[in-house]
Amino acid sequence: MLLACATCKADPNSLIAQAQDIAVLVMLAFLVLGMACVGLIVFHFVRKQQRFAASASVPS
Repeated sequence: MLLACATCKADPNSLIAQAQDIAVLVMLAFLVLGMACVGLIVFHFVRKQQRFAASASVPS
């Protein structure tokens, strides 16, 4: 699996190269987690706004 460029990763079988591959995957996982959290927050705000708008439009 090739994850880093040839300049940063000289020997694909070295321990450092394997650690770099894992580090890239961990950073990508944190990025996906962060983006998912932002998406869930936006989704929550949209649903809350829709509920607020629906309750405001109903005459009491």
